[in-house]
Amino acid sequence: MSLSLTISAPPATVIINPVEPDILTTGLDLILPCWNPSGQWVESLIRHYHELTSLMPEVPVQLILVNDGSRENFTSQHIAWLEAAIPGIIIVDNKVNRGKGYAVRSGVKHARHAYQVYTDLDFPFGVRAVKQVYDALCQGTDIVAGERGEAYLRELPRKRRMITRISRAMNRFILRLKVDDAQAGLKGFNRRGKDVLLQTEIDGFLYDSEFIYKAGKYPRLKMSTVPVLCRPDIRFSAFRTKLLLKELRNYLKIITSTNIS
Repeated sequence: MSLSLTISAPPATVIINPVEPDILTTGLDLILPCWNPSGQWVESLIRHYHELTSLMPEVPVQLILVNDGSRENFTSQHIAWLEAAIPGIIIVDNKVNRGKGYAVRSGVKHARHAYQVYTDLDFPFGVRAVKQVYDALCQGTDIVAGERGEAYLRELPRKRRMITRISRAMNRFILRLKVDDAQAGLKGFNRRGKDVLLQTEIDGFLYDSEFIYKAGKYPRLKMSTVPVLCRPDIRFSAFRTKLLLKELRNYLKIITSTNIS
């Protein structure tokens, strides 16, 4: 892997035990969960980060990368490359793999700005979608969710398309979520939304649905969606049966949950 880097930056903060800071300033915290990243992911992340900051030159952007117990392709050399290219990057290093929900909450606990957005490491919806979410938050929305339309479904493999349709139907008719497509990996929120997210307990993928479900219990919280499209080069992973059964148990936890703190 070759990187030509001319950017000078302060050293990153590598955090082992996340703690919540008291500082809150204008800007955006971008939280990216990471588990066994593939390929030349560092180059991709650096490129996307600088594309975003070029798109939003007036907005301070703090990148918070959360390593969720990766065993492959995440080394001290990768960290060094990131430190050199991304000013002030925060790396939260969870040594044990706990799941995407746990990783996102670990990152959010280090948020220092007025708004937070989380998305996947490969920016599946591009950087403009992140800006769209940020703009909606600036207009007064508490929680903003990316929402994939029918075009997304048509791109999915048959099995995953069926699972996604069932999930959306359950969200609409059983959980009665205000957002049908709760599983799109792009969400943004302000301090009020952040407080709700940190109440979630599911460590796996369904933390997204739990987040929207809990948020719906607060009538004064403003929620909105932004339409998103996947980048053409995105590859869709398959769901294993074991994972589906685990997430079904998590879904039942959401249904039976009545505690809102």
